[in-house]
Amino acid sequence: MKQISGHTVKLLNEERALLMTLAATRDVTYSDILRLGLYQLATTDGLDAQVIQAIQARVDHLLEVEAAWCGLRVEQVAESSQLGTMQTGAV
Repeated sequence: MKQISGHTVKLLNEERALLMTLAATRDVTYSDILRLGLYQLATTDGLDAQVIQAIQARVDHLLEVEAAWCGLRVEQVAESSQLGTMQTGAV
């Protein structure tokens, strides 16, 4: 899975309130709002190739996460099925 780095962002209370309002209005996370701002600023500065690369990396990451969750669900279903078989004595 792709390595993810996390950084603490220092915001003024008013900035945090604005971020929370935007996130709630759009029904997304704080990170989504910050990411969108990053992409818009980079595009404004003519960094189109880097924006496309970053967006592709985000899509790839989301696909990996989805695959991991689907795999986990498949494993959970298999475990539940095995438990049910063991509990009922069915073979």
